[in-house]
Amino acid sequence: MKKLLMIILCLAVVSSIFVFAGGGKEKGAAEDTAWLKEAKVGKYAENTFDEKALYEAAKMEGEINIYSYSSRVHKFGETFEKKYPGIKVNGFDMDSGEIVTKISAEQTAKNYVADVIFLKDVAVAYNVLVAKGLAHNYVPADLKKVIAKDYQEPMLVHHTSIQGFVYNTARNSKEPFNSLWDLTKPEWKGKVIMPDPQKLSEFVEIYTGIVENGDALAKEYEKVFKEKIKFSSGISNAGYEWLYRILKNDAIIVGSTNDVVKAVGLSQQDKPPVGLTAYSRVRDAEKDPNLKFAFTENTTPVSGFSLNVVELVINKAPHPNAAKLMLRYMLGDEKGGEGYEPYYVAGNFSVRTDVPPIEGLKPMSEMKVWSASPEFVWNEGQQVLDFWTSNLK
Repeated sequence: MKKLLMIILCLAVVSSIFVFAGGGKEKGAAEDTAWLKEAKVGKYAENTFDEKALYEAAKMEGEINIYSYSSRVHKFGETFEKKYPGIKVNGFDMDSGEIVTKISAEQTAKNYVADVIFLKDVAVAYNVLVAKGLAHNYVPADLKKVIAKDYQEPMLVHHTSIQGFVYNTARNSKEPFNSLWDLTKPEWKGKVIMPDPQKLSEFVEIYTGIVENGDALAKEYEKVFKEKIKFSSGISNAGYEWLYRILKNDAIIVGSTNDVVKAVGLSQQDKPPVGLTAYSRVRDAEKDPNLKFAFTENTTPVSGFSLNVVELVINKAPHPNAAKLMLRYMLGDEKGGEGYEPYYVAGNFSVRTDVPPIEGLKPMSEMKVWSASPEFVWNEGQQVLDFWTSNLK
């Protein structure tokens, strides 16, 4: 909540400067357009990708500053320096909320430090940064044919991660529930583990996506209960109703996705709990053979939820050519290598159609997942969070 309030406050500060700047606003817009044309970013980006020429221009800049939500910035930063000697990578690891707040403050002060940002929370990134001209999109021309349009605009998506429901495989020979609505029934009372969106901001997006798909949940309700959905007092959306019934069914609320897999995978109960967690937690089972869990694949109407991670060039970046070279490098090659290698793991899916999923996993196109639109999250996310907190026991 504090991070969300910081972002809202930052947005208010930036907006007030734009409103009261008067003639300076027009001058600033003209200066930004000139920079965009010179940097060849956004709608002024080249129609071809010349790696050699871009590298030569980036060497003249000598370095790049990247703010990343992931500590793996140091891994791909190191390999970038080896491939492109003469360019120093300054990687800064911070969470997505901090990135947005820091960029907003720097841009307001005209202290242009960052070149690239790599972050989650796409609704905030778009509305606070991109829509205000504080960050710009850049899609390498040579990859446009292998990246779906939805992943190119309005922001270039680096990868998509999946969150889904896990169950204990030592105590269950098959998936123990069929529908999301099953988890609201009495037999699952106190047996469903849910991450707390107050501590894990990405779950605000996931729970908002559930609300956005309320119509599909209403249809699913009819299939499961053989009657039209009856809303609780003050509720008129099946997504909110599902969240309400989950919470009132004594859901166990935890502060990390790791807590979920431990509670599920180490359970000795005859009927162990199930829980929502990050698909990337399969790495935990690889490290600890005592963890016995698997993700559901046949749950209706969906088995999971997808979250996007985006990469952007910052307005008036001091090293724009290095920034563009880095964004291209981060997307890797057709084998999931180069800058994408640290993210070529179970639970992540490259936006490149020529990169196959990790061995043993289905392509994301074959998975039943929901995602939330950035616009809906921006408009509804705070209400979903308020609804969640007001209905906690």
